[in-house]
Amino acid sequence: MRQLKPMLREIERKDMPQVRGKDTPELLKTLADNGIAYRRGEIAIDRLKPTQENGIRSKVDAIASSITQGERLHPIVVSKDGSILDGHHRWLAVKKVASDNGETGKIECIVIMLPKWDALRMFDKAAEEVS
Repeated sequence: MRQLKPMLREIERKDMPQVRGKDTPELLKTLADNGIAYRRGEIAIDRLKPTQENGIRSKVDAIASSITQGERLHPIVVSKDGSILDGHHRWLAVKKVASDNGETGKIECIVIMLPKWDALRMFDKAAEEVS
């Protein structure tokens, strides 16, 4: 398992665990196999907190464009306290689309029922098993 830095906002994008959308079912199985509770549901975007700051604007714009064309996004992964573990670009894109339309947006989430650091460590381990 890679070494996660002690300060949440100091985590570089390249060091964040990531799971491809198509691997979500396997991620959920891995969490369940490890006895980690999770739930799925929509959460208001303003209730979520980023764990990285260096998003790629072109990626956000491309995802925002696909949202406006009606494409459905894979859920993002968050801790029980709303810290984003995977899906920062999707979250930023939903924020952008909502802001452009004068709305408050919601996003589909998988909530790992652990506090942020425990959830991040568990998600990191699960992401390695899935990849």
